Amino acid sequence: MNYSYDSTMAPEGKTSIVMRYDSPWKLWENLEEDEYENEKLQIEKDATGFLELEYPGISKHIEVIDVATPKTDVRYTGVKDGAYEGFMPSKENMMKSLDMQLPKLKNFLMAGQWLFPGGGLPPSAQTGKWSIQLICKKEKQKFISDK
Repeated sequence: MNYSYDSTMAPEGKTSIVMRYDSPWKLWENLEEDEYENEKLQIEKDATGFLELEYPGISKHIEVIDVATPKTDVRYTGVKDGAYEGFMPSKENMMKSLDMQLPKLKNFLMAGQWLFPGGGLPPSAQTGKWSIQLICKKEKQKFISDK
């Protein structure tokens, strides 16, 4: 994703390009420091090579490269198995979701990316809205939404 249209992604006169690759946790979880760093360097090299195919000569303009891995996600967020968006959809869970209310726990609602396969920001926002709607219903208050 080339963020050249978004002035919030880089200083004036610069841009950010984000490349995302799915990579299973099992490939990363037991890597030791040297092997881990070597893998990150290989990803950097491969990604730069791909960018060169799309934008010949771009390498001489690249100032900063950051490679984040599933281990990065675990280190900074504590997320299970390096998942960056809830849990991965599969044929077993694609049409499933978790209940927002837990049995025997009064006045507690769950919201967030872990309620639906795929996760991410849109379902998180939606579950937040649903939580507020449930609270309004319980409190006999009218839910008012601009959208």
